[in-house]
Amino acid sequence: MDAVIWVEILSRHREVASRHRCAGAEIRIGRGYDNDVIVDDPYVAVQHLRLFRDDAGRIVAEDIGSANGLFIDRDQRRYERVALDGDRVIRIGGVQLRVRERGYAVPREHVQRPQRRLWPVALALAVAILGIDALGLWLSETGEVKASRYVMPLLSIAGLALVWTAVWTVLSRVFAGGAAFERNLITALAGFFAYSLYDEFAQFAAFGLSWRLPISYEYVAMWALLAIVCYRHLRTLGPRGRYSAAAMLAVAVLGIATQSLTQSEARADFGQPSYLRRLMPPSLRLVPPKSADAFFSEIEGLKSQLDRDREQPPAPNSAP
Repeated sequence: MDAVIWVEILSRHREVASRHRCAGAEIRIGRGYDNDVIVDDPYVAVQHLRLFRDDAGRIVAEDIGSANGLFIDRDQRRYERVALDGDRVIRIGGVQLRVRERGYAVPREHVQRPQRRLWPVALALAVAILGIDALGLWLSETGEVKASRYVMPLLSIAGLALVWTAVWTVLSRVFAGGAAFERNLITALAGFFAYSLYDEFAQFAAFGLSWRLPISYEYVAMWALLAIVCYRHLRTLGPRGRYSAAAMLAVAVLGIATQSLTQSEARADFGQPSYLRRLMPPSLRLVPPKSADAFFSEIEGLKSQLDRDREQPPAPNSAP
C-alpha cells in the first residue's frame, strides 16, 4: 500500500472526528503505540486491524485475531476480512472507521447563504402568544380589571418558555457541540403558540357553540404538540430522525392512553365534569339558549327514565 490513504475516525453521528494520513504497504490500527493509527478505546485490541491491498488493488481491512472482532457498520455478524470502497463504514470495539484514498471524489461545496437571524421570528411569536393569552383573560373578565391578573400569568408563560429553551440549549451544547439557542427558542415558542391557539378555540367552542369535544380532548392536542416540539428539539441534537420520531410517538401514545384511562375512571366515580371553564361576553354565545318549555321537557324525560330504573329489580349479588 504505497499510495497515500486517509483513515477517518467517525463520531456516533457519522461526522469525522479525526483524519489520519497513512502510507505504506500495510497500515496497522490498534491501541498500542506501535500502530500507524492509535485508537483510544478499551474494546480495541493492542493490534486490532491491518489494512492492505489485495491482488485487484482494493483496500482490505483484516482482523488480527482480536477478541472483539471486526464488523461492518451496525451489522452484528463478525468478519475476518472486509473489502473497502471509500463509503463502507467498519467498526472495531466502539469505534467507527472509514478509509478513503487520496483520489476519492468528494461532492462540491455548498453555496453559503447569508445567515438569517431568527430573532424577529421569535419576537413575533412571543408577542402573538402573550397577545392571545391577554385577549383570553380580557374576554373572561367579570369584575374590576386588575393588572396582577394579567401580569402573573403572562410572566409564568414567559418564564416557562425560557426555562424550557434553556434546558434544550444545554442539551444541544453537550450532545451536538453547539447551543443552537435561537432554533430551540423558535421551536419552543412555536409549540406555545400552537397550544395557545388551540386552547382559545376550545374555550370559544365550549362557550359559544356548546361543543364538548375540543375541550374534553384538549389533552390529546397537548400530548401531540409536546411530542412534535420534542422531536424538533431532538432533530437539533442529531440526525437520527426515525428514532426520534418513534420515541416521541411512543411518548405521545403512552401519555394519551394514561390520561384517557384516568379521565374514564374519574367520570365513572364523579360523573361527567363541566366542560365550560371560562365565562365570555354574552355576544359570543352563538347557540341560542333553550326555552323554558324545552328545559322542563328534558327534566320530565329524565324523571321518567329514573322512575323506570327505580322499578327494575336489583341485579343479583349487587350491594344493598
